[in-house]
Amino acid sequence: MLRHKRLLYLTANRLTAHTLSRGGLAVDAVFERNDQGVAAFSAYLAHTRNLYYLVVDVVEEDYHQDTIPYLGRSDRRQVLARKLAQRYRDTSLTLSMSLGSEQGERRNEKVLYASFSNTQQFQPWLSALEQNECRLAGIYSTALLAPALIKGAGLKPQRCLLVSVQQTGLRQSYVEEGKIRFSRVGRLNLDDAAAVAAVCAGESARLQQYLVTMRLLPTIATPIDVMVLAAGKYHAALSETCRDSEVLRFHVINADDQCRKLGLKQFPPEAPCDALFLNAVASSPPAEQFGQEQHRHHFRLWQISRGLYATGAAALAAGLLFAGVRLLEVYQLRGQIASDQARFQTISAEYARVTATFPHTPTSTENLKTTIKQYRLLQAETATPAYLYTEISKALAGFPQVEIERIQWSVGKMPVDTGAKTDLKKAAEEAPPAAAAPAAADLGYQLATVSARVVGARRVDLRSITDMAGQFIAALKRNPQLEVRMVHMPFAVTAQDTLAGDIGSERAIAEDASFSFTVGRKLGR
Repeated sequence: MLRHKRLLYLTANRLTAHTLSRGGLAVDAVFERNDQGVAAFSAYLAHTRNLYYLVVDVVEEDYHQDTIPYLGRSDRRQVLARKLAQRYRDTSLTLSMSLGSEQGERRNEKVLYASFSNTQQFQPWLSALEQNECRLAGIYSTALLAPALIKGAGLKPQRCLLVSVQQTGLRQSYVEEGKIRFSRVGRLNLDDAAAVAAVCAGESARLQQYLVTMRLLPTIATPIDVMVLAAGKYHAALSETCRDSEVLRFHVINADDQCRKLGLKQFPPEAPCDALFLNAVASSPPAEQFGQEQHRHHFRLWQISRGLYATGAAALAAGLLFAGVRLLEVYQLRGQIASDQARFQTISAEYARVTATFPHTPTSTENLKTTIKQYRLLQAETATPAYLYTEISKALAGFPQVEIERIQWSVGKMPVDTGAKTDLKKAAEEAPPAAAAPAAADLGYQLATVSARVVGARRVDLRSITDMAGQFIAALKRNPQLEVRMVHMPFAVTAQDTLAGDIGSERAIAEDASFSFTVGRKLGR
């Protein structure tokens, strides 16, 4: 990804384009601040698909700290936008940064507002980026990158003043708890190393007093660490001049050595501090930056496209993984099929070997199987009267007054009650004989047509005879395997029937005390 990044370094006089690689930082082109330089810059941007990071190092910067109450996201955004509009006439290059909560009775949030005072100097360069649809990742000031440089040098103080000797001049950036609080640039004569060292020491002391005046430091005796970053040619003079005091603790860092420590084997020899700032924005750009959404439009589109590509790649990978799992299952299934086929062939060969020892039969194996099935079917449908006779006998044991006159057993379909009156003897005589049973394929029940009578009819009235016959039939019905049909009771005592005959005679009562029914059991039970 580094080879697709272009680092643009903008100062008051020129814009320098850099390429960062693993081996170092190289200058691609330098564009002066005039119409020819802007045109050349636009031609440089044409037909490129790189990511651009714009680092700005100019004098016209403003930093202001304020407090706001804790609000929701939407309300906070509106309040910050209103605060920026009240403080700055042009809000096209501004930012607001949270500095944490303020200690006190009220829970307030500390916020740092920052802006460039003169935004007109950026417009030609930003217009060229927009016209060429370049992917501008962000606009950063060197002050925003100061915490990264302090961390990269291995310093972890609570309060630190970064003093860097750059081509623009002497930049002083005050960082507290990893957040930039204040920054400014002073003019500097870079040709005299001793003068550079004296200015660094004197300006650090004056800035410490200014921070106390601005209430950025609690008291005048509050100590702070000062990290002095300069090229190697200033190192000796700075080490000699910048001595520790009661409130200042100096750490002189050789910028050339620091570049090599961070992996920059090659960098512009006249600007090692600038190289460190550019390396910081390429390696770990801060979340806060001055670019607005209109400046980063094409960068956002690029992020969305990458997200879509990543989603598509993930879906493709999931599909390939699913297909691979299915393919493995198919491979395993085919292996199982081959194993089963081999096993089947082995069993078939063993079966053939065993059947070869059987004596010769006049028919085929399939015919024998069919014969056995038919035999089992006939065996299941074959019935004897033993079960029905046994159940009738059990029922008779509880009714000594009931006497069986005739039982006719057969196999066939269960008769359907028609409700018509039938002469008992005629019904018994006309019952189908066992020999006249239908074909075996149509048999469904074994049937017993029973003719019986109630003895001792003289000593009971007509209703008692009927009740006795009904109780006997009910005893048979209690067996769930039996079905009773075609019941003809001795007397039908209803409004539609008429009792006729000489009911006082012995013969008439004996004949009328007879009843009949058909009991059946389904075959196969």
